[in-house]
This record gives sequence, structure tokens and C-alpha cells, in this order.
Amino acid sequence: MDLLSDILRDLRLESTVLSVFELHAPWGLRKQRLEGGAPFHVVIEGRCVLRMEHKKPIELAAGDLVVLPHGDAHTLSSSASAPVTPFRSVLLQNGVVETWAPGKRAGRPAAIRFGSAKGEVVRVMSGVFAFQDRRRNPVLEVLPPLIRVAGEHGRGPSWLENAIRLLIDEAFSEAPGALTIAERVADILFVQAVRAYIASERDAPSSGWLRGLLDPSIGRALSLVHARAAEPWTVERLARAVGLSRTVFAQRFRRLVGETVMTYVTHRRMHLAAGLLCTSNDGLAQIAEQVGYETEVTFSKAFRVWAGEPPGRYRRRMREAAR
Repeated sequence: MDLLSDILRDLRLESTVLSVFELHAPWGLRKQRLEGGAPFHVVIEGRCVLRMEHKKPIELAAGDLVVLPHGDAHTLSSSASAPVTPFRSVLLQNGVVETWAPGKRAGRPAAIRFGSAKGEVVRVMSGVFAFQDRRRNPVLEVLPPLIRVAGEHGRGPSWLENAIRLLIDEAFSEAPGALTIAERVADILFVQAVRAYIASERDAPSSGWLRGLLDPSIGRALSLVHARAAEPWTVERLARAVGLSRTVFAQRFRRLVGETVMTYVTHRRMHLAAGLLCTSNDGLAQIAEQVGYETEVTFSKAFRVWAGEPPGRYRRRMREAAR
């Protein structure tokens, strides 16, 4: 089983391509923290600088992709000394009143012009990755504030240049279904960015779930829990399944993943239950059985601890939000 694919699928990714900027130096755009979304930028032409609080400035070139998984505030500018204008103000100056909100899907990209008419030109496509269900997904928890994938001027993979070209072509195409294709290509950008980040971490793994995934024994245990969450797992049973003693397994799991084995099992079950509450009409007793609980009472107690509210209330709230 491909554990990463399983977890990425659980994200239920939505992408929105919002705008393509034609920026003439000197210029600067400041984007405030975005709750519930992960902004991304693709540099189509030219060079610019990305700055985040308490981070070193990063120079971006044509073909570069940057993703901010947690929606952190940041600035794009022609240089470190360029004057900065709020992102929202620039949109309004160009007649763009509607901005991204959770659940908003892509329309035809807005063309935005900003800066001096004679300055050096930079073109950037910007959008937002959103997630229908961000419930404590392990991937999102371990991603850094910024992921950068270098394009054709760096040592980035060929897929990036091809994907960006297709995204631009489809976003501006008049052909039927073009916007849907553009959204799907943007989805691919996110998944590929995560894969590139994971690959870069193999030599120096981060702490948390990702580090566990990269360990052969713990990664196997994680895969078993994700594939068969409803089974009556115990620490000893999982340890036997991956060929380790109970003590060694429990200690290694907690050191790498950052929580105990059974805490992780419970969280996985609750994540599955939350998905069922949102997408099925099964009763609580049926859902409890599907995620490994013998009674509705024990399931409801565990869910309340995990989600901060009873499963019935959670279901109503999530469905109302979806409407």
C-alpha cells in the first residue's frame, strides 16, 4: 500500500487559480495570513524575492514554485528595498472584488497589472490550495511553512516545467473543460511539491509522522494502521507484524512519530469516522463498528475527546458548512 497516496487522498484537495500578475519594478505585494488555505505562486517570467517573518529572503526565478502549506503571511517583491502594497489593495485597483474563500472554485484567472510602466517585468501566477477536510492530516502537520521547488533555472525536475506550461495554457484556454483541467494540474503541483519535500528530507528526516514514514519498521506499522484501522490493534500485535519486540517498537514509534502507538491508532480511527460522518448516512453505531469500536458509547466518548464535540454535532456542523 502507498501510504502517502492514501493520506494525500484524504486531504480532498481543492485548487483555485486566482490571478496572473504582470509586475513592473519596483513593486511589492504583501499577503496576510490565510486561514484554511495554502497560497502558492508560480514565477512565469523574471525574478523576484519572497520574504517571511524571521526567515531569510528567497530569490525566485522563472519556473519556480512556492507553496505555503499553513497560509503564513509573506511578501513578494522586485527587491528587498521595494515599496510594499497589500495584496488585496492591488486586486481592488484592478477591479477584482471577489477573493478566495473556503469552497470557492476556480474561475478564469484575473489579469493583474501593477508597478511602474517602464520597470523590469515579472509575471507570477498565484492561487490557493484548499482542503475539504483538513482534520489533523499527518501530511499537513509536518509540512514546513514554505516549500520551494526550483524550476528550469535550478535543479528541479522536468515535471515542474511541463506542469506549469500546461496550467497556464489551460487556465487561459477557451476550450470546453479547460478550467477543470487547470484545477487538476494545480492539484498535481501540490502533490508533487509534497513529494519533492519528502525526497529532500530522506537524508535529514524531520521529526514527527514523516520521520516515522521513512523508517522501514515504523513505516510498515503506519501502513497497517491506515489500511486496517478497525482491527483490534495492540502495541504487541503491531510489534510482531513488523518484526520488533514490544519495547523496542513502542520506544522507536514514540521517538520518531512523536506520540504513542495507541494514540496514533485512535487518531486514525477518528479521522476515518469524521470522513464517514460527512459523507455517509450511516448511524453512529454503524460508524463505530466500521472504525473498530464495539459500542456507540465508547466511540462517541473517543470522538468527543478528539474533535472537541460529539459526533452528531460534528456531522451537522460539517454538512451545514458544506452547504
